[in-house]
Amino acid sequence: MSAPDPAPGEQADLTGPNAARFGPLPAHVLQRWSRFCAHDDEYFPDRMGMVVEELRRDYSRLRLPWRDMFRQRTGVMHGGVIAALVDTTVVPAIAAHYEGNPRMGTIHLGVQYVRPVVSRDLVAEAWVEHRGRSVVYSRAEVRSVDPGGEVELVATATLVFRVSASAVPVE
Repeated sequence: MSAPDPAPGEQADLTGPNAARFGPLPAHVLQRWSRFCAHDDEYFPDRMGMVVEELRRDYSRLRLPWRDMFRQRTGVMHGGVIAALVDTTVVPAIAAHYEGNPRMGTIHLGVQYVRPVVSRDLVAEAWVEHRGRSVVYSRAEVRSVDPGGEVELVATATLVFRVSASAVPVE
């Protein structure tokens, strides 16, 4: 499914072209998950510097500002950083469907790297493709953004998560 064209007079969001396909979250769910990367403790996304940009039903978008520590010796961003961003971005897309904080874990993470990243922020979108009783299939796209606003696709991914059978969907 491709992203819809922007309305007349509107600019397309090049960092989140898939967002418009997904409806809004209930206000209380949006409020809770908007704090996903903003905790007071040593939570992994916080340490990496990830920031929530947008959340919708079955969709999330996170930004990861460039840090020199993400480089390999060649100056290119380490692929593990991109994989970690993808694996983290999909969590609110899946989990916001349930009450509380459901127990869930990655069963499969397949990343296809398209081009290298050097000194650019990353923006990852993730969305649910199919939700079974305890297994959720998802996709993700990662784009790099330079300070001038140029956007390039750098990776795509497929993800499969197992969600606890005791997870209760949001009413």
